[in-house]
Amino acid sequence: MRLLFVCVAVLVATPQADAKPKKPKPAPAEPADQPSASGAGAPEDPAPKKHKHKGWPSPAAGPTKSGDPELIFTFDDGPNPRTTPDVLDALAKHHVHATFFMIGEMAASKNKKIPDIVARMEHDGHVIGSHTMTHPDLCRTKLGDDKANAEIDDGIAAIEKATHVLLPWFRTPYGVRCDRVDSMLAARHLHHFHWDLDPQEWKHNDPEKAYAYVTKQLAKMSGRNVLLMHDIKTATVQALPRILDWLEAENARRKIAHERPIRIIAGYELAAEQLPPGLVDALSEAAADVGELPAALASALP
Repeated sequence: MRLLFVCVAVLVATPQADAKPKKPKPAPAEPADQPSASGAGAPEDPAPKKHKHKGWPSPAAGPTKSGDPELIFTFDDGPNPRTTPDVLDALAKHHVHATFFMIGEMAASKNKKIPDIVARMEHDGHVIGSHTMTHPDLCRTKLGDDKANAEIDDGIAAIEKATHVLLPWFRTPYGVRCDRVDSMLAARHLHHFHWDLDPQEWKHNDPEKAYAYVTKQLAKMSGRNVLLMHDIKTATVQALPRILDWLEAENARRKIAHERPIRIIAGYELAAEQLPPGLVDALSEAAADVGELPAALASALP
């Protein structure tokens, strides 16, 4: 059941047919220092030659469906036994469901805590996607086609083995896009899930900067935005509870002021957008708790 749910959920991450891509520009960087048994997080050669970059369509997950400002939480580079549990605790406290883009070698780590962390993600109703095996730049020419393909395939295999879930959601390291990436994803029927908001806590590791950036952007947003953070960073662990507290207080203020609330969109809600409203309501009532809702949705899919 869960396999079918994830396959439907990914349709929402596919750019809208009429979405117009922004003018191509260098893609935001992601951390090069994530924990890595193979040393994949080591700094790369300066100014490596790359395939020509292209931009991803925006907004990353399409327009708002409710008319409210809508926010989707996503986290990259884990799971990390030192930090990911704290991120899960913060999300659980505020009943928020996110999408975690794992690195294959992290999911396949021999650390005995990893299976419990992955199991908790699934139990708590989070969606899991792939972020390659070792986090390389897939558009870098020095990374040959064979290695680039292996990064995608090996990463997916490692994460699917850890989660027992098919992974049609995918995110490239550094958010890169080029003709090679497009071809590799198309050949595998994978859909890229980009982002709109990046507090760059992976770079400065300053929770105050991350908090200030996110809350400033959320205060003025009007459409649907995908937020990128990293569950391996202490800045994320420290900033996330404050961001979630701010959201709660801001929505309380907006309720009094009769303003549109900031609506947090979960992975299973993205899937629900593809089903008839009446069926979604019936399945929601049938599920005893939110942890059962993804399976309930999946049971109704063809």
